[in-house]
Amino acid sequence: MSFWSSASGASIWRGYDYFKEGKVQAYEQLAENIFESRIQGSAEDPYHTVIDIEHPKRSHCDCPFAKDRRVVCKHMVALCFTAFPSEADAFLREVKEPKKEEERRQQEHYKELERYVKSLKKDELQKQLYNALLELEERNNRYW
Repeated sequence: MSFWSSASGASIWRGYDYFKEGKVQAYEQLAENIFESRIQGSAEDPYHTVIDIEHPKRSHCDCPFAKDRRVVCKHMVALCFTAFPSEADAFLREVKEPKKEEERRQQEHYKELERYVKSLKKDELQKQLYNALLELEERNNRYW
């Protein structure tokens, strides 16, 4: 959906929070790709929000951030996630996958370091430790 490329990262995250918190009141599908709802925000009265999935710049919300501007706000994102819950799931998977891969790579790196250290003889290990300590001191610009 081109809708997501029109929203900032902050709007997507806050919209996701609003979606999870149930701030989207009952919504109505006005046309194939157009949805309308009232969404509780920080103001006392809910914001009137209309999204057009095919043409995000035609979407509008009467919140202070989006009023009279062609931007996708957090309320629009929350409505989109409510209308398409699978998009919220896909968003979370997209965010979590790189983190899982990074953690896997980090664990593999630690295992490689452990294998390397275990392969060293005592005098080699002492020399490597000494060199590592010297390098740390140089980086920190501290000397004994």
